[in-house]
Amino acid sequence: MASLFSRLQTEAMLSLPLSSLDHAPPMTATAIVLITLSVFAHAGWNLLGKRQPAVAYFFLATGASTLILIPLLWYDRTLLAWASPAIWALVGVTGLFQAIYFSGLAGAYRHGDMSLAYPLLRALPVLLITAISFLLGRGDQITPLGLMGILTVAAGCLILPLKSFRAIRPQDYLALCCLLALVAAFGTTGYTLVDDEALRRLRQSLFWMPAPHITLFYIALQTTSTTLWLALFTLFLPSERERLSKLWRNGRGQAALTGLVITGAYGLVLASMAYVSNVSYVAAFRQMSIPLGALLGIWLLKESPYRPKIIGVGVVSAGLALVALF
Repeated sequence: MASLFSRLQTEAMLSLPLSSLDHAPPMTATAIVLITLSVFAHAGWNLLGKRQPAVAYFFLATGASTLILIPLLWYDRTLLAWASPAIWALVGVTGLFQAIYFSGLAGAYRHGDMSLAYPLLRALPVLLITAISFLLGRGDQITPLGLMGILTVAAGCLILPLKSFRAIRPQDYLALCCLLALVAAFGTTGYTLVDDEALRRLRQSLFWMPAPHITLFYIALQTTSTTLWLALFTLFLPSERERLSKLWRNGRGQAALTGLVITGAYGLVLASMAYVSNVSYVAAFRQMSIPLGALLGIWLLKESPYRPKIIGVGVVSAGLALVALF
């Protein structure tokens, strides 16, 4: 389950010598520092995105990331010929799902609190991927404790949108913020599953290369594809074209910073893999970003800290930690 949800973690783990895994501590101090930095980076770029919730903003952000990664694509340009048509198709599809994710993310932040949307965005894909696993007949791959964690996540997601435990209203779940968070979760689920398949095929084609190098190469392809799809979304939506014009005048620097932080967070997670005995520890430790994201929304954005939200964040975090570890 964790391997589907954390493709970078799985890829990095494949490159570590078995002997180093046998003798490494569960998590070294270096791993803790790197993952903590990645947690703050992830919550931080979401805070920046909440301040400018627009598809055009994430187009500029991913565009900046693409510019950073172009030298990597140039360095590995001879590898492009080794990618089969199926891999190129998957690269195109993952870019579409990423664009759906960023569009849903922007909409959820535009219509609701970060302290509500962020935990939902992080938790709902786990539920969707689990449902797909059962539909594909792979439910036996989920351990009992992992299933308990998934049910805990589901309970947390049911608690989060409530304004009060005394008045449970169906309309709380139909708020635009929650519905758009579900759209973003659909995008996350899509690109996670597509990336898992694309990376498997890419490893087969580039069998002589270390897994982290293949992953970085794929991230460059994926980011470029995402930027192109977001460009289409922005150009074909009049409201986003208007936002792009305003952002280009007053917000392109912040958008570029967001892109840098997104790329940096990827790199920190990848780097931390060399300092743990099992990637599940990383997946669990990264769930710190959920209470952190909620705290940033409540503290910096002055969002309402109503009781079900606080309890829901805690329940979701505990559930995701169980999923990651088991």
